[in-house]
Amino acid sequence: MFNRLSGISLLLICLLLLPISASAQTTARATLTVPNTDTFPKIETYLDVFDDQGKFIHGLEAANVRVLEDEKPMAVSGLNESRPGVQLAVAINPGPSFAVRNSKGISRYDFLIEALSNWAVSRQGSTIDDLSLLTTGGSEISHVSDPTQWLSSLQASQIDARQATPDLNTLLSAVDLAADPSPRSGMGRAVLLITPPLDRQLSTSIENLSTRAIQQDVHIFVWLVTPPGAPLTQTDNQLLALCEQTGGQFANITGEESVPVLEDYLEPLRSVYNLVYNSQVTGSGTHQVSAEIQTAGELITTTVQQFDLNLLPPDPAFISPQLEILRQPPQNKLKELPAEEIPLSEYTPTQQDVHILVDFPDGRTRPLVQTTLYVDGVAVAENNSPPFDSFAWNLQDYTSDGDHMLKVEAKDSLGLTGTSIDTLVQVKIKQPDSNALTSLSYHMPALVGLGIVLSAAILLLALVVSGRVRPSTLRLPYTIRWRRSPVTLPAPEKKEPAARHLPEWVNRLQWPHRHIAPQAAAFLTRVQESVTADTDTPIPITADELTFGNDPNQATIVLNDPSVSTLHARLIHENEKVFRIIDQESIAGTWVNYTPVQPDGTALEHGDLIHIGRVSFRFTLRKPEQVRKPIITLVESPPEEPLS
Repeated sequence: MFNRLSGISLLLICLLLLPISASAQTTARATLTVPNTDTFPKIETYLDVFDDQGKFIHGLEAANVRVLEDEKPMAVSGLNESRPGVQLAVAINPGPSFAVRNSKGISRYDFLIEALSNWAVSRQGSTIDDLSLLTTGGSEISHVSDPTQWLSSLQASQIDARQATPDLNTLLSAVDLAADPSPRSGMGRAVLLITPPLDRQLSTSIENLSTRAIQQDVHIFVWLVTPPGAPLTQTDNQLLALCEQTGGQFANITGEESVPVLEDYLEPLRSVYNLVYNSQVTGSGTHQVSAEIQTAGELITTTVQQFDLNLLPPDPAFISPQLEILRQPPQNKLKELPAEEIPLSEYTPTQQDVHILVDFPDGRTRPLVQTTLYVDGVAVAENNSPPFDSFAWNLQDYTSDGDHMLKVEAKDSLGLTGTSIDTLVQVKIKQPDSNALTSLSYHMPALVGLGIVLSAAILLLALVVSGRVRPSTLRLPYTIRWRRSPVTLPAPEKKEPAARHLPEWVNRLQWPHRHIAPQAAAFLTRVQESVTADTDTPIPITADELTFGNDPNQATIVLNDPSVSTLHARLIHENEKVFRIIDQESIAGTWVNYTPVQPDGTALEHGDLIHIGRVSFRFTLRKPEQVRKPIITLVESPPEEPLS
């Protein structure tokens, strides 16, 4: 009985003396890195896939993987396995337990340094990894690719383990180093923490560190240096959980057993899959993505990663638009026909090339599916296939001068539509001076015929006026009087010559008379700003109404000044001496003697100064009776305050 109990006790003691080692890879798992959206809608991410032994699963193809974007499944367009290496930060957090020596007189610290040195020697000649080393005193070396250089820094580090106080600052710094931008995309990230048991007060910091490491996809490995058979504390168990949550491993180092092989930790992290898929996101905001991997044994689902997108509609704009288009008869037609007989639809140019540039304000260039050109709100040209940046604007229907508003609309592959600002384009029709020789030669037959008719009419009129031809004789039938014998004719009676009178029908002819222009009752004289006197020729007012403006089609007196409206004012001659000027709701207004005219108009008097916008006129009567007297208004100044 005693022997049996002794055997059981011996077995328990041996179990307590065995090193504690835990691994996070108890089941198959896979992770995705945060998606890269720089080339949206193509999204790129990196995929790690491990079996239940923690080994990287090689040989996967795109058909084995499916992406879930916002819970919607979609195919993978690219899956390529690569070997970018691992970014490793070794953090040595010494404590008094590091100085304990084993039966061979070797301290635990020397025992660990020897294991790390052997690993560095085995990696000489390889530069695939990015290596860093930290101790309690700070960073010894960071981000080197040569294992020999890293080994030299390890061997040169001086640590007084007996006086050291372990904390978590070294681990925090190591996580930051491992999460730094790596030399190559897709590199694995790992931290090896060598530490004695930690104080319980650090448990809260470990929980916060776990979230940070998971977000940065940093695998944390811990070598806990303890005496043989020492139980795990609460803080030690949190470190164990930290390894499990980040995909690392935990080992208890006593100095009596062999140290875990560091290369076994790092080799699975050196390989990765580059995964590419085409996103179907069409709106801004936060989106989720995960992946499902079908292996030979089971279906593995990654954790969900989030990414933010800011999607804005495309921004089209005109490239050096032609702000004025002049249409005129083609030169080859002018050689054959007069300008007035060439159809306006044949004026050149018959079309205008319009070029645009489409920008993406969100910085994510996408294919276009449609661009449309609008003129005055009507679609006149549309592109549904490349090229999308040019249009042919048909001008044949524009036969008169006019202003037209152009804008362009662009639609991208996501269905987002953007519109440019309105651009004003003037279309003008030019009637060139007719070529006199061409016009004369073209109308020569008609002109010759008309000349003959006019010559005959003038000759006939001259004969009639001179009395050689009487209209009555023109109506008599033709008789052959010259054949009758003069003997048979009665002798003519001699009569006294009578006074010669023109026939009555001659007096009824409408002879041209000299035109006598009506006498003007008043005048307008242009007053120039640069001189004090009225220097322009007076404009007589002979019509019942004069209109002022800058549009020849609406104004009888055209004023080419920016302050003058299209139809600015009217001057009405009501009777012989009453003239009234009325403003036509102009922008700059109409003024008489620097006073705005009344809504129903202002009667004018001799000498009044009229302002049509900025254009000035002096109004004068032919026979003035009185002159408007100036009105002087006295303004009382406020009483002066007494001096204090």
